Amino acid sequence: MNAQRNLLTAAGVLSALGFLVLCFVAVQMNALEARMAEQAQQLRSLGEATERVAGELRRVKAGGGAAQSPDDCSIGKVLHPEVENFLKPPDTRWPPSGANTSGTLFRGWSSGDPKGFNPILENAAELRGLIENYAGVALAGRNRWTDPDQWHGELACRVEVTDDFKEFTFYLRKGVKWHVPPNLDLTSQQYRWLAGEHEVTAHDVAFALDILMHPQVENGFIKNYYKELDSWKAVDDYTLVVRWKKKQYLNVGATLELGPLPKFLYAHAEDGTAFPRETLGLRFNQHWYNNKGYVGAGPYRMTSYEPGRRIVLERNQDYFGDKPAIARLEYPIYTDPNLTLLKLKSGELSFGGLRPSQYREEIKRWQSVPKDQWPKNSPFLDGTITCSVEERPVYRYVGWNASKPIFSDKRVRRAMTLALNRQAIIEQVFVGLGEQAIGPFLASTGYNDPDVDRLNFDLSKAAVLLAEAGWKDSDGDGLLDKELGGKRTPLSFSLLIYGSSPEYSAIANIFKDDLLKIGVKLNIDSAEWSLMQKRMDEKTFDAYTGAWALSWETDAFQIWHSSQADIPNGSNYVGFRNKQADELIETLRVTFEEEERKRKFRELHRIIYDEQVYTFLIVDKGVYCWRNNVKNVIFAKARPIEDSLPWWVAQAN
Repeated sequence: MNAQRNLLTAAGVLSALGFLVLCFVAVQMNALEARMAEQAQQLRSLGEATERVAGELRRVKAGGGAAQSPDDCSIGKVLHPEVENFLKPPDTRWPPSGANTSGTLFRGWSSGDPKGFNPILENAAELRGLIENYAGVALAGRNRWTDPDQWHGELACRVEVTDDFKEFTFYLRKGVKWHVPPNLDLTSQQYRWLAGEHEVTAHDVAFALDILMHPQVENGFIKNYYKELDSWKAVDDYTLVVRWKKKQYLNVGATLELGPLPKFLYAHAEDGTAFPRETLGLRFNQHWYNNKGYVGAGPYRMTSYEPGRRIVLERNQDYFGDKPAIARLEYPIYTDPNLTLLKLKSGELSFGGLRPSQYREEIKRWQSVPKDQWPKNSPFLDGTITCSVEERPVYRYVGWNASKPIFSDKRVRRAMTLALNRQAIIEQVFVGLGEQAIGPFLASTGYNDPDVDRLNFDLSKAAVLLAEAGWKDSDGDGLLDKELGGKRTPLSFSLLIYGSSPEYSAIANIFKDDLLKIGVKLNIDSAEWSLMQKRMDEKTFDAYTGAWALSWETDAFQIWHSSQADIPNGSNYVGFRNKQADELIETLRVTFEEEERKRKFRELHRIIYDEQVYTFLIVDKGVYCWRNNVKNVIFAKARPIEDSLPWWVAQAN
């Protein structure tokens, strides 16, 4: 027994010693992991510094002189030395002091795979805000965080504005390089012709205008802004002259916001042969690279696009200006915007927007509840996620296809507006995040006429208008009908909605129930964004739900001028045609006195409102949320307001 006790005692001692040894090893391993993590961070920082130095050396070699900064742009002989440089210093510099420069920001791409990346052909908001805004470069940019009426240089170092704002002379930076085209193997025989460095020159800007203005190119949504463009010429590699036929209100913005287009890529077929001049526009419309990736020269470069999975942008260490603190932007691709909330909660996204219903459930409902009754696991309440409600330069609407027999009569369109309970939709669907829209211009501009006879919800008045338009229930089936083209036709139509949006689905169902009360049948036709955009472009719809994000300066031509109703990819989807409106729109482009502009815009608003080709729905607010490792989140005054260039991402603990 003693021997057995001794053995047990010895075993206990050995077990205790083993436990102590394990604890010692664990402590040493933790210390080793901490040292390794610290060394890894040091190596990342060293790698970034090395990459920055290499980028500077490449620029020196390319330009034959010192690397250029945003405030140090060497210019030789100028054409108008007596003219002051139109550009001002940038309003915001980055990265902020003390910012981590190796972080990744995850943002959702919730509309599925993009239709394409070609900046001349595509008009998608995500492409503009999440790709072009970061990977693209323009001749100049607005000081969007302080005074968007002021401009600073991007590709251009100096701009001379002469001849009463009809002529613009640009002097470009030297040594700016195009990004390497992503998603292509440039070492392969097929794409070897694209390998090597390609400098951005004035010829690339001239090429962009050649394509933009080419009659074969299907880009009506942007071409309309350059209708009065007279000429453009690359005087040499770094000097560009752009001339307009007459002085217009939008000349400055339309000219300074011009971006270059990589001629080395878009002027060639996939085998490297140059496109014939005769078919250049047609070949460009179907360019082989349109859906492969984006090639720019901005502070970020697209490095990969995996359809159905993600898009990745990485900081461009060769960028000539301030480099953003965030090293990498990653956009997971998905088709259900409702997943943004789940991905934000799980940490898969660093930044994202909440839908109104999500805002109500996650935040608003708890604002009147004592804190001791709040759920303990909500990242929106415990400081893990911060949210901000921000004004957005956006309005939502229902568009009526005036080319369809049912909606060719404005009395029917006005009846549809009367039958849409917009105030209930704002309160119930949008949780009060916004106000009722009355026109196509933002309230802050004063361009909407506040005295228009607002068509508030009234089913009785809607029924009277439909009866006046000849719609009656002739067969007693509960639906109104009318003879159209020699055939008895029921008043039934399809409303095209963005299929992944619960807000638009809720709007459609509220509308459907109310319309049925006055004998009108609404069929809900949901589609994913790429298909919906295609149908809008082709005008194969009865009605659709839409939204417009508005520019800093107001112009009505793109959406409301008759000329935009029939051109390929034009934005006048509803077929609005009005001679008086056309005259006002054209006059506004050459009207500069603000009170006169306001008077004419209000006159235009009254015409548009009377026709009701749009049922103006809501000017809504956005709910933007970010995890607590995202720092220095400030919002711009001009869109995209959620521009992350000044932000930074802290290292994970």
